[in-house]
Amino acid sequence: MRGQAATDPSKPMPNESCAAARLARDRLARHDAPFVWQEVARRLAERLPLLRLQPRCALDLGCAWGDGLALLRQRYPEAELLGIEPSPRLAERARQRNRPRGWMQRLRAGPACRVLDAELDCALPSTQGAAQLLWSNLALCWAADPAAVLGAWQRMLLLDGALMFTAFGPDTLRELRTPEVAGLGMRARSWMDMHDLGDLLVHQGFADPVMDMELLQLRWADADSALRELALLGRVPHAQAYAGLRTPRNWQRLRDWLQARAGASGHGQVELSFEIVYGHAFKPATSRASQGGVASIGLEQIGGRRASRPG
Repeated sequence: MRGQAATDPSKPMPNESCAAARLARDRLARHDAPFVWQEVARRLAERLPLLRLQPRCALDLGCAWGDGLALLRQRYPEAELLGIEPSPRLAERARQRNRPRGWMQRLRAGPACRVLDAELDCALPSTQGAAQLLWSNLALCWAADPAAVLGAWQRMLLLDGALMFTAFGPDTLRELRTPEVAGLGMRARSWMDMHDLGDLLVHQGFADPVMDMELLQLRWADADSALRELALLGRVPHAQAYAGLRTPRNWQRLRDWLQARAGASGHGQVELSFEIVYGHAFKPATSRASQGGVASIGLEQIGGRRASRPG
């Protein structure tokens, strides 16, 4: 048919991806926030002092359990805070997390913290050009079309506003991206490289993007503990996922493989890697060319640092 773009039938349509992501995030609301998500939010918050701006309004995009809103409140006590969360159930968890408790907290509370259950590319008129700061912790990974989401985020910013975000990089769960694991009927997702994310930022109208990464290597006492935490990070819908459910036999084989690998490691624990990509960029006061589509990434920012899970 003329005028109709061809589609890849193996990939879900954007509205199907949004619905699948919303349902997957709904399931996360039954549990508390996982360590990885909380730790990355804390590390992102440590970078806020690098920004000179003192935002009157800040948005947390994909606010999940609401810990990021609490960190933003600590840094910017007088700012109006708005959380955007695709899952209504997680949005309610975020509201509860950031609701003043007791009359003393209500007396000392700053401007109201609101949470909307809306998609990551929220197009509500009230969010367009509304914020001096956009914050997003590990939410871009859930986007079916990251370029479109970043474009929507750019429109939410005021001129000279800043975006700070985190995402998983390609070395995340690299231990599970092996022929042995694939032979067990499992498949780990691949993630976007930080240089590609930097290019996307430029193409979507952001200026002066700076990207860097660090490698966290976390350990668990056994395979069941590791798999429970991975489940709490969410089963992100993506085109690389198997269409059907994995059987108990598949999961048992994966547990056995992880446990055997832990036994051969010398420390007897299950160790998995998480590459955390950090990015920040600005919305320029005047439109700038994309400079050939090349993102500006400081060489001094490139390099991995290792961290271990406490306890």
